[in-house]
Order: sequence, then C-alpha cells, then structure tokens
Amino acid sequence: ILPMKQKLGIHLSRTMSNTGHSTRFLATREVLLLFSTYLVYSISKNLIDSTPILRAFSNAWRLVELERMLGIGRESTIQVWASLFSPGFLNFLAYFYAVGLWVALLGSAAYLFTKNRRLYWPMRNLYLITMVSAVIIFALYPLAPPRMLPGYGMTDVAQVLGLLPGAGSRSFFGYNEYAAMPSLHIAWSSLILFAWFKLGSRWGKIIGSFYVALLTLAMVATATHYILDVVAGVLLLLFAMWLIELPASVKKMLEYRDLTDLRERMVRWPQSFPE
Repeated sequence: ILPMKQKLGIHLSRTMSNTGHSTRFLATREVLLLFSTYLVYSISKNLIDSTPILRAFSNAWRLVELERMLGIGRESTIQVWASLFSPGFLNFLAYFYAVGLWVALLGSAAYLFTKNRRLYWPMRNLYLITMVSAVIIFALYPLAPPRMLPGYGMTDVAQVLGLLPGAGSRSFFGYNEYAAMPSLHIAWSSLILFAWFKLGSRWGKIIGSFYVALLTLAMVATATHYILDVVAGVLLLLFAMWLIELPASVKKMLEYRDLTDLRERMVRWPQSFPE
C-alpha cells in the first residue's frame, strides 16, 4: 500500500497533466476557430459584391452631406492638423492603424485566455457577433472611404506608403475598400477597452483609453474612415452586447414572469367557472 503522501502526489500530478492537456486542446481549438472565422469573414465580404462602385460612392457623398449638416465633417481638418503636428506623425498613424489593432487584439485575447477565462468567453463571442453583423452591413451598405472621394481634399496616406493592395488587384482574401461602415477597428478596440475595464486594472484602463483614442485619430487622419464610422463601430459593439444578453433576458422573463403568471391562472382557472 502506498503512503498517503505518495498517493496524493500521484493524484495531483495526474490532475495537473489532465489540466495541461485540456488547456492545450482549448487553446488549439480557439486558434483554429478564430482563424477560420476570420478567413470566412475575409472571403464573404469580398464575394457579396466585389465592385459596388456606384452605390459605394453615392452612399459616401450622402454621408458627407449628413456630416456637414451635423457639423462634424472635419476629416480633412484632422488630417491637416496631424501632418502639421510632426513630419512623421501621419506616417506613424498609418502604420499604427495597419498593425496596432491586431497586436492589441491578439495580446488581450491571449492574456484573457490564460488569466481570466470566464471573461474570455463572452469577449470572444462579442468579437464573432460583430464580425458576422459587419459582413451583413457591408453587403447592404457599401461605402467608399474619404481617401477615395475626388475633391474631398484628403490624401490617401496608406496608399502612398504602400500599405494597401494595388488599384487593379482583386483577391477573395484581400482588402475590401468599400467596407468603411461600421468600423470594426473601433468595435474591436472598444471591446478590448471594455475587457480591461472589466478586469479592473488601473493601468489597463489608462492604456486602453489612450489606445482607443489614438486608433480613432489614426482612422480619421489617414482618410480611412469617416467620423460617423466611429459612431457606427461603437453602436455595433453595443448591439452585439444586447444580442448576447437577449437569450438570458428572454429566459428570465419567461421563467420569472410569464410562466409564473400562467401557473397562477391555471391554479385559479377551475375556480373561475360557476358551480
């Protein structure tokens, strides 16, 4: 018979081995899931309507008129300010827009998966819901970004720096230049900020807030998005949050209100008839 301490050691080692195997399995599954869903997203948004040129530019000029009516059409002013702030600042914003989201998104996902998995799952689901919703919106509302509008007075910084595909390139996996609204950069960066607020980290809140503000500036200053695209990105995330809570709300409503009332009616039902 093995001593008690030795038995306990064997049990703990087996438990840790099983836990490590489970973690590796979950991590592999999550990587494959996120990669495959983003691949499907990239293909889908280009297969729906790869060249909706007339609709995209018509929608763009209508949006410009709406922003002017609201007094927020300041994209060109913001780009000029960014270029005057520092000679290389506008170039930095273009590179930050290109890679900053993915560094923060993947880093935050890895941190949450390893340190706080209870928070990781709803954040992962919000990411997937916003992605699917955005594909539907891109199909219904193609929008040319401000960098493509002739006479709007903005420089296509990303194209100048060679960060975008050539004008004649067509790829199912490529960049959909008419998918400007809503901005997934804003939806996903706001999701990152929301996660860090949920974690309660003071520095996480500070750095996350600065990150979202800088990414918003990069989007507008590089002529990649309109100011209303930023608003639409935040609304998309709020919609996803409402959608993810909807089943629980409906279940709670049915369990604690409607079904309770129904049971009470059924109990009173025989008594409602005259003898």
